[in-house]
Amino acid sequence: MSDIIVVFRSRSEALAFNSLLASRGVRGRVVNTPRALSAGCGLSIVASGFAKSVALALCPADATVYEVLGNGYSRIG
Repeated sequence: MSDIIVVFRSRSEALAFNSLLASRGVRGRVVNTPRALSAGCGLSIVASGFAKSVALALCPADATVYEVLGNGYSRIG
C-alpha cells in the first residue's frame, strides 16, 4: 500500500492537521516537502495504511494530496 503526502500552504496548517490526526488517534509524520513537489510552505504530512484513509477524509480543501509512487508522485487531490 502506498503512502500519501499532504502539502500545505502554511506551516501552521500542516502542524494543525497533524494535531487533528493525533486527536483522532491517527499517526501522521511531519516531513519536509520533497523538492519534486516544490509547492507550499516546506512542511507536509505523510500518512499510510489506516492513517491514509483518515487523512484523506479529514484533509482540508486547500491542501494538495499526492500518492507516493516508486518513481515519483501522482496528484490525487
